[in-house]
Amino acid sequence: MSAVLERRSVQAPPAASLAELVNQLTRELSEARRLLTAASQRLSSTTRSLDVRSQDLTEARAAVTLLLATLDSTSDGILAIGHFGRAMHFNSRFIEIWGIPGDKLSVLTEGALLGLQLAAIRDAAPFLQWQAARKAAPDGSHSCLAELHDGRILECRALPQRIAGRRVGLVTSYRDVTQAQRLDRLVSAMEDQWPDQVARARAISG
Repeated sequence: MSAVLERRSVQAPPAASLAELVNQLTRELSEARRLLTAASQRLSSTTRSLDVRSQDLTEARAAVTLLLATLDSTSDGILAIGHFGRAMHFNSRFIEIWGIPGDKLSVLTEGALLGLQLAAIRDAAPFLQWQAARKAAPDGSHSCLAELHDGRILECRALPQRIAGRRVGLVTSYRDVTQAQRLDRLVSAMEDQWPDQVARARAISG
């Protein structure tokens, strides 16, 4: 009997070891709780960040939708091209003015668009000069008149597109000025033929 008790007393860990073990477990539990709290805080912060980003994305999409709707409501054809033609955005009026087939829109590139435009323009030289000028000086404003084979006259104007002051692309507008140009030409012809009468008419209307 004494031998059994003696063996048991030998196998039992000392009180100091038990205290160290309890302290170690306590420290590990405390560290685990700290890590869990930190992870929970990061998760909460990440969730709030995702909520904010989701809200920002929703607002950005709404703004883009409104912008596209606004562009489609204008009478001008609008084309926006990013650097190197990597992105092209246009409104429905632009498609209408240039008569671009629907099956060409998904694969439309800057080069393909230029080909379609040159095919529609009566005198390509001024248009090509305008294209070259806007590429040579992309920070400036460039305009020209293009007369189409069907008799329409377009005023073409190119402006740099900027975000936070940094140029990111080019925006071009095309306006049908056929009636205004015809009226100007008619007035010029009348001034050449009847300068006195036109001068008197201007004085009376002024």
